[in-house]
Amino acid sequence: MIVKSGDPEMAREINRALILNVFRNNETTTRTEIARLLHLSKVTVSNIISDLIEDGYVLEVGEGVSLTKGGRRPILLKLNTLEKFVIGVDLGTTNTVCAVGNLDGSLLKEIRIRTSKNHAIEKIVDQVARLVNETIDESGVSREKIVGLGIAVAGQVEKAAGRIIFSPHFDWHDVYISKLLEDRIGFRTIADNCTRVLSLGEMWFGQGRGVQNLLFIGVGFGVGSALVIDNKIYNHHSEFGHIKITKKRIKCPCGKYGCLEVVASGSSIEKAANSLLHNRDGEWISAKMVAERAYDGDPVALNIFNEVGRYLGRGISILANSLNPDKIVIGGGISLAGSLLMDPILREFKKDVMDVVRERTEVCRSSLGMDAGVRGAVAMALNDCIFDFETVNRHIRSNRIEV
Repeated sequence: MIVKSGDPEMAREINRALILNVFRNNETTTRTEIARLLHLSKVTVSNIISDLIEDGYVLEVGEGVSLTKGGRRPILLKLNTLEKFVIGVDLGTTNTVCAVGNLDGSLLKEIRIRTSKNHAIEKIVDQVARLVNETIDESGVSREKIVGLGIAVAGQVEKAAGRIIFSPHFDWHDVYISKLLEDRIGFRTIADNCTRVLSLGEMWFGQGRGVQNLLFIGVGFGVGSALVIDNKIYNHHSEFGHIKITKKRIKCPCGKYGCLEVVASGSSIEKAANSLLHNRDGEWISAKMVAERAYDGDPVALNIFNEVGRYLGRGISILANSLNPDKIVIGGGISLAGSLLMDPILREFKKDVMDVVRERTEVCRSSLGMDAGVRGAVAMALNDCIFDFETVNRHIRSNRIEV
């Protein structure tokens, strides 16, 4: 491997990120093993490990086995999961979830509440701030040990600026959500589009682990997509939910007609159900209730899910034919309906996609369940505030920098 020299501070930060990611992927390791894996000198590794121990990111946990007879036994190292923590927030139109996570992504405390029906930005920021403080208090974690906060938001989000360009379901325009929360809560805050956050959660904890090229489809209140190319999230806006998929004159929140989202989302399921199904209590029929009726054999509810799956399968096949990913993961709240959604998706996908794409592309459902959004938000906070996963991948693909 070619070793380049560069700016000493930059090189040290890159090597630090590389070393931290070795810990992320191994329960325990040693200084010698890290040096061998990363082709770094033992001096470089030892210096960075010393700083990581002093800063509370790494622990010495005992002795390993000597590689030579009579040789010195190496000191085992692992992430310090008792000293550094992050906050993840999944801000949804219906529900908001907050969790405290440690360095290996485990959730220590999670609280789920109904999102305020008043979508004024000051109301939502106030609700999120109160939820974050409550979650921290109930977790027992000291605020001084919290490194940062990640928040997933629906809509077009400029991550680098922490800015929501437009969120149709909240009707927000040009909102600097990261700055608002930082000023209110006091933690460094990273915000991104909810579907990209879900895809990051899959890469760290779910079906996307070890997958180089991934297409993630999020089906919740709306429909979104995210693309992972060479293990890196493509950070441009992907408006899969707003491709024109039907000639039906149904207006979408984006202002156009016939979008995928108006016929293949949680909101479309509920609108169809409340138009076609009877509810003797007079209450609004939720997507979850439609799924329950479908599993009980209600033909109208079954047909609603079949139609949603058919439209999604058709749309996904268009993307698959264009992008030819290694894997397609279906996530979001509506994916919890399981085979009700996946069976018609797969039928339509297999019918519409090219044979060569179908043979090499796996289509599956997310394994993260109801925690997918908040786990993705925790992963984002860990990635941006501690591990710098994308920088690591970029330098793994090119050259290691050492000073």
